[in-house]
Amino acid sequence: MRLTRIGFLMLASAAALTACDGKTKTQLATLAHADSLRVDSLGDTRAELLKDVMASTQFVNDINTELDKARSLSKTPPRLESRTEESQTNEQRQQVVARITQLVSALDSVQDRVKALSARNQRLSAQDKELLAQVATYQQNIAELRQSAEQQKADFQAIIDKQATQIVALNGRVDTLNTQRVALADTVGQLTTEKNAAYYVIGTREELIREGILVENGPKHFVVFGSRPLAPARDLDPSKFTRIDRLATRNIDLPAGEYEIVSRQSATYAAPKAEKNGKITGGLTINQPEQFWAPSRFLILVRG
Repeated sequence: MRLTRIGFLMLASAAALTACDGKTKTQLATLAHADSLRVDSLGDTRAELLKDVMASTQFVNDINTELDKARSLSKTPPRLESRTEESQTNEQRQQVVARITQLVSALDSVQDRVKALSARNQRLSAQDKELLAQVATYQQNIAELRQSAEQQKADFQAIIDKQATQIVALNGRVDTLNTQRVALADTVGQLTTEKNAAYYVIGTREELIREGILVENGPKHFVVFGSRPLAPARDLDPSKFTRIDRLATRNIDLPAGEYEIVSRQSATYAAPKAEKNGKITGGLTINQPEQFWAPSRFLILVRG
């Protein structure tokens, strides 16, 4: 849940950053367009200014040329051949003066235009400075916004890394608990299996005495002949018995013959498949295993 909340915060921050960044980009695009227009206007103004300066330079050159002509005509020749020649000279002088007057007027007009263009150029340059200042401000805002976003990202990453470490630790604990649970289950299973383990053995009197499973106990029934009573040995070796699960195994099949129980189990909680001469034949069915196996886990059946 906490990781989901952090993911939501990161998405919200990213959305805010995107929104702010988009707004700033829009503003910068507007400024760039205005800047482009101003640059074009400034470029046109400077081109016109240069053109007019070149024109004024040409006017000055033309004026100098006409002045040179005027100086040349102002010199009195040593001798004039006729009045016609003198009249032509005066006419040329008047044309030079008129041309000079025209050039001076044009030069004045160019100078006025140069002044206007220079003033316009200064205004545009001032606007350029203002634009550059605004752009610098927006760039600073973007830098601060990105720095804040990077810091927030770093903070979120630190939280995620910490939680990832905690998750790894928790996973380790879970693995340990699972291992312990499996071990406990195995132990419980072993204990249950051991608790439910029961043993039975089938044999003749002589075989069972020889194997150390039965021992003769007490006096003979008759002094001259007869056999002594049998009893299970004090220490019974499970390897000499057949092992069964006392709850799962309810039927014990017996080879041909007649059998009697000489161990401490009570026949009350079991039933023979058949009986002959008061003895068990065919097999033994255990009806109540808890009660049947309660006195002893070792069942000894002697074939008579």
